[in-house]
Amino acid sequence: MNDTIRERERRELCLQRDKEFLALYHPTLDALIERGIAPCKARRTAVEFTIANGHPRYHVSLERAYRCVNQLLHASEKSSNNARDYNEDEIDLAETRLRRQMWHEITDRARPLLHQGMSVEQAVGHVLEHCRASRFFITPTTALTKICPQSRNRAMR
Repeated sequence: MNDTIRERERRELCLQRDKEFLALYHPTLDALIERGIAPCKARRTAVEFTIANGHPRYHVSLERAYRCVNQLLHASEKSSNNARDYNEDEIDLAETRLRRQMWHEITDRARPLLHQGMSVEQAVGHVLEHCRASRFFITPTTALTKICPQSRNRAMR
């Protein structure tokens, strides 16, 4: 897959995540404002609540998830075989702490499927298609600045 197609797919997945986030965020924000909470505090509280309590899909490509899960499985194998100490920094996951948590969550959900005889690709595909994430793997700052900047105006009404 060339880089242009990958970038387009990544952008589409981000837009899907943002849409899913906003669908949960706006009713929460409206409820907080109706209760008389100051708009700026309501925005922050609604974002934090949505991040922690939303159960979104994993908005990542199968190709990327397959590579990351494979890396984590191989690193875990090395660690359990005592070949040498497991060092997560060796994994090619130049990601934030939250993204690493997401990859570990996907891996943990795929592992039982591997023991049932699925290939890594099938297991990862199943997790991406049928499982929901435990939370949104974004920071409140990202949500406030990139996903809901238009909510400033909404919160002020």
